[in-house]
Amino acid sequence: MRRYTPIIIAFVFLIVFSCQKQAGITVAVSNQSIEDFVNPFICTADDHGQTDVSASIPFGMVKPGPDTRPVGHSGYEYMAKEIIGFSNTRFSGVGCRGVGGNLRVLPFVISEGDSIPNRIRFSKESEQAQAGYYKVMLNNGVETQLTATQQVSFHQYTFPKSEKAGFTIDLASSFVEHVTEEHQIGNGIISGKVTSVNICKKGKYTFYYAIAFSQEPEEIKEKESKLIVSFSTKENQNVLLRCALSVVDVSSAIQNLKASKNLSFSQVKSQASKAWNNLLSAVDVETENDSLKTLFYTHLYHATQSPFIINDEGGEFRGSDGKQYQSETPYYHGWSVWDTFRTKLPLLSLLYPVKYRDMLLSLKALYKQGKVDWVTDTEPFLSIRTEHTIAVVLDAYKKGLLPFPLSDIYKEMKVEAEHLPFKSPDNVLESSYDLWALSEISKALGENVDAEFYRARAFEYKTTWENKFMNMDENSDIMHGDGLYEGTLWQYRWFVPFDIQGIQTMMGGKDEFENQLEYFFDNELFNIGNQPDIQVPYLYNYTNSPWKTQQLVDKLLNKVTNNWYGTHEKFEAPIVKKIFTATPNGYIKEMDDDAGTMSSWYVWSTMGLYPVFPGSTQLALTVPQFDKITIKTKDKPLEIITNGRTPNTIYIQKVTWNGEEINSSIIDFNLISKGGVLQFELTDMPNTLWGKQN
Repeated sequence: MRRYTPIIIAFVFLIVFSCQKQAGITVAVSNQSIEDFVNPFICTADDHGQTDVSASIPFGMVKPGPDTRPVGHSGYEYMAKEIIGFSNTRFSGVGCRGVGGNLRVLPFVISEGDSIPNRIRFSKESEQAQAGYYKVMLNNGVETQLTATQQVSFHQYTFPKSEKAGFTIDLASSFVEHVTEEHQIGNGIISGKVTSVNICKKGKYTFYYAIAFSQEPEEIKEKESKLIVSFSTKENQNVLLRCALSVVDVSSAIQNLKASKNLSFSQVKSQASKAWNNLLSAVDVETENDSLKTLFYTHLYHATQSPFIINDEGGEFRGSDGKQYQSETPYYHGWSVWDTFRTKLPLLSLLYPVKYRDMLLSLKALYKQGKVDWVTDTEPFLSIRTEHTIAVVLDAYKKGLLPFPLSDIYKEMKVEAEHLPFKSPDNVLESSYDLWALSEISKALGENVDAEFYRARAFEYKTTWENKFMNMDENSDIMHGDGLYEGTLWQYRWFVPFDIQGIQTMMGGKDEFENQLEYFFDNELFNIGNQPDIQVPYLYNYTNSPWKTQQLVDKLLNKVTNNWYGTHEKFEAPIVKKIFTATPNGYIKEMDDDAGTMSSWYVWSTMGLYPVFPGSTQLALTVPQFDKITIKTKDKPLEIITNGRTPNTIYIQKVTWNGEEINSSIIDFNLISKGGVLQFELTDMPNTLWGKQN
């Protein structure tokens, strides 16, 4: 992997309107709108997050953005100097080589005898990005601006005077592999369908599109799945390209295109800005630290890029089985549940319960379509994987958010349980978690025989745990050791959230559990950059020393740390830096955001809460990073107030809920989600007595 010198970003906020400058990039900022604290350039450099600067609306299907050379997982690499085009699909922050990159558009201006370029250098200083908008000046004199609705990308190109200007449209572009495309040109519209390979070369997706221009082309040539659209332009002439998508059929894509005909670029940009402000304002954070506020809202922005709403206005969509369906509610697609069930989906359940119910209905529909762990060959759009959905369903049920009876998909979940893998030690722990969740669902349904069966199978994990995770040695710190998917035995050994007391007992008790946590962190065996052990800093809340979680989380959020692990290897020397920074190098190396999983870890942790145990209503407590946090709820707001905050007061002295003191390091989701006042009193020395009564 390449290494770059860390880029220092200076954030300057003026009272009414100012510019946020980062290494030559300006981002418009106004203190009057929450969404203006979003900085899309964070985590876009050199495998430090793999996010992007595309324009979109919350959970939007289209995400027009620049694809650079070299290409990042989401198309964009901050350090690149060339743009190969502006594609219309992507999945923020995912691994392998990403997914999307379809229908790539590159504007050209050529002189006599010149060939049409495949890539163009651009002015780094001209780049601007904010929630729902992107802008750049290309070195050929064409200014590009992007914005979007749910299903329609708006590209506005401002050309210099030229007799030979236009676009190349690559109908076969893809971040993974292209399979096939079909297109037709008529009535001023280019339309067709595209099939591409999905992420990690697993499965395929097919969608339909329709493209139109504000200026009628003088000529459209076809060359190897590329369209060359030519016209002449006057000085500073705007040409608007609209690209509409649908998962249903070509006629639906054309209808989506026509429905956007009367919208101007500025109207759509304004609507996108308003949509982001409305979404992000579900939580208000108060602090004098603007960089902290920018990090918070940018990571919340990253967490709400997916899943994608893919149904047309009338509710039509295609399922993962390729069949057409109708939905009365928004239908969400584009899942990465193996990652997101840990942090992001619980976060959405707290901040956006109404939208979350629609997501759960979409998961129910996915079960009815024949849900598989990864993806099918007939996916309607970009998607990744869906393991641990059983735990997601249980989690929603216990929170009172499940919008359908458990019995509706009980049969399908039982079928899924029959195919859970047990080939490697990590398989055993993860599959046992699902079996435990299914036993809880069976119990809730009164299926007591099933409940006992699945619970017994779940607790068979202990045999593997005793054989592989009890006695740790030099072989326990080998990435992919013993056939592990990602991580080491040290990192996976803690992944038994449904039976923390059980592994404490096997270790020799709560004190020995705490001692081994100490060894794990003191010897820098923890990997914040990947999912298998991201809950472990909060496990001190299940010991007699919750203050150690407070100390450790403060270190992970605010201090320079040594980080030894990537996704697939242990480095020869540690990466020494702050893990979370408001820069393009926003994470440590190889720390993909994974569809908002790591962003959500940050959001939870800075709010002083963490869902250690999805499938339960337990939230671990730590010190909030803000003076006050206000979360909108159905009734009264949830207020999280922190008194006595200084850089040195990193420990909890006292916690009260609605004025009543609580002495537990765990609080119930169902208690706080209804609203109230959670108040923290801080101290600069560990309170070794607080939080023991869990």
